Amino acid sequence: MLKKILFLLLTGFTIISCNQTAKQEPAKTASTETKTKEDTKLLLGSWTQPNPINDKEVQGFVLKQDGSAASINMATMVYKKWWTAKGKLFLVAESIGNGSSSIDTTQYEVLSNTATVLQLKYGDYTDTYTRK
Repeated sequence: MLKKILFLLLTGFTIISCNQTAKQEPAKTASTETKTKEDTKLLLGSWTQPNPINDKEVQGFVLKQDGSAASINMATMVYKKWWTAKGKLFLVAESIGNGSSSIDTTQYEVLSNTATVLQLKYGDYTDTYTRK
């Protein structure tokens, strides 16, 4: 009797799990793809912000068409490459200091992306850059 109940339960769970529909992302439309390309094009170029140590200088990064990136006035943070996915900007940078280095990929939420202003959020911290 116990074997029959276990068999029925396992069969029921199997049927239920097979009937679950997988969540699918909505199909990309031409307008969605165009918007994504436009957003990426808006990111291209040089983005700077005031240097917190010296207010007469700026610091930032350059996002290039080929996916590579470069630092602006940041000798210890060397940007290498970038890409976007689902409203996020990914920046790969090498941190150089004290005789050692490490490479890290940081994922930023793009809060604002216009022709002149770029706002990026990382955790609780928000950075604002202007196009150079």
